[in-house]
Amino acid sequence: MNVLGTASSIVIVLAALCVVPALPALVGAFDPVDGERIRTPVPTGWALGVLTGVVVAAFAVALDDHVSWLPAYAYLGVTGVLLAVIDVRVHRLPDAITLPSYPILAALFGLAAVVDGDLGRWWRGLLAAAVVSVVSAGLWALPGAGLGFGDVKLSGLLGGALGWLGASAVLTGFVVGMTLAGMWALLLLVTRRASLSARIAYGPFLLAGAFVAIVGWPARP
Repeated sequence: MNVLGTASSIVIVLAALCVVPALPALVGAFDPVDGERIRTPVPTGWALGVLTGVVVAAFAVALDDHVSWLPAYAYLGVTGVLLAVIDVRVHRLPDAITLPSYPILAALFGLAAVVDGDLGRWWRGLLAAAVVSVVSAGLWALPGAGLGFGDVKLSGLLGGALGWLGASAVLTGFVVGMTLAGMWALLLLVTRRASLSARIAYGPFLLAGAFVAIVGWPARP
């Protein structure tokens, strides 16, 4: 990356971190639904800031040759941290955050496509979002699947962001995410901290899988 690209990446990362002071209030603004309870306190601003900074900086490093992509992934990083923390805290992925993120990411990726002269990536992301949404909705409809409809909406959003990178990124993200979720569920069962009918928060695992796929993307052919 040249000096201008490095400077641009730093500016984008710092701009993304400007929202960190508002994150604790946003996390605390959402109450549990469907009889769920509050499971953790609202993290401190410092904790959220460090986590957000690590995620966004990791994206900046991984995508160092594609500065035009970074605004979209920086937004995804900030939003992903927010959604993951809310889901851990109250087992909820609020529509107020997830749904507006669809047009926002579509616009940011659209801008990147125009800058790069590569509209094919934008259409591929759109197709991936649609396919992943349909597959996730099918899983959600299965008896005992454990996925909430919020997970379905998050999956479509992540499918679009990973689809921009390619089919292998989509596959990697969701395989890693579901594997992590399965390992966590097994651990809860073995330690008798949950029963087979217990619900787990899938959102953080789906987001972790997406993080792995994005950070590891340059290493794939």
